[in-house]
Amino acid sequence: MDRNGFTLRAHGLDRPLFLAALILITGPQQCLSAQSSAEPQASNTLLEMTSSEFAKTVPELKHLKPAKSQERLPLILQRVGAGVAEFFDNFSNTTCEEQILFTVERPKAEEPVRYEGKFNYLALTKPGADKTALQEYRTDSKGVPVNVKGTVVTAGFVTLPGYFHPNYQKGSRFRFLGEEQVKGRSMLVVAFAQQPGVARQASSIAFDDKGAFVFVQGVAWIDPAKYRILRLRTDVERPELSVGLRWETTEAEYSEVTFKEGGKTMWLPREVTVSGQLKDYTFRNQHRYSGYRFFLVQTEDKQKGS
Repeated sequence: MDRNGFTLRAHGLDRPLFLAALILITGPQQCLSAQSSAEPQASNTLLEMTSSEFAKTVPELKHLKPAKSQERLPLILQRVGAGVAEFFDNFSNTTCEEQILFTVERPKAEEPVRYEGKFNYLALTKPGADKTALQEYRTDSKGVPVNVKGTVVTAGFVTLPGYFHPNYQKGSRFRFLGEEQVKGRSMLVVAFAQQPGVARQASSIAFDDKGAFVFVQGVAWIDPAKYRILRLRTDVERPELSVGLRWETTEAEYSEVTFKEGGKTMWLPREVTVSGQLKDYTFRNQHRYSGYRFFLVQTEDKQKGS
């Protein structure tokens, strides 16, 4: 069970299967503990790759115009970090409609397990000084947290840009890759790789009654006008075989959402695809979000008085 209390069991497979791919803000001791039981960290992260290696590993970068130097990187990180900090500092509880297509391919099975559903997706602030520690989960139409059978469950996408928060940038190495045209828009492209032993932010994986923290690397596509992250891809830096995780990739697209109440705007997930392999199971989850609105949390006293 992760610190958000959101690990969901999947049924209908050959044996019990767990996964909660949540981006967590964890204490240094938790991250150091995770590193001490791990195999040596692979040195060839995205930051060491050549342009041709990038095109193979991240096909979206095949039209990248490489940066000639890293002179722009400090300013990019400063401005993106300021935007991410502002997002969390001013975050309001939200809910939206989530449409998901879960797919799990089983070993030696002719047909994969598929499940499509619609849920309410909530992102709520948590008590405490750490404003980046949001709680994200899904419920049914009655507000009851759901346990989706026969699936591999993934969540935690609102907090995903937290790697660029000023408080957590020291936990990663960054590289300005250059510029790329995406759907007719010019974007700045920055790669990052977490540093185990330094990073204070980790992802939580639960599988077969076992749990582990993993570190990730990734690529961010950034709007050069507002310095907002429009697209973010993350990959685990190496397999975590203690829980059977061979690989996992998250691809998230973000857009500006304007709320009717007061005209407040926030940058929130629009579409997310998570794919990976747990032991012999290959999974792919497609998430779509729409209809964002504020979620008002009523205290027990207010509910009694109403």
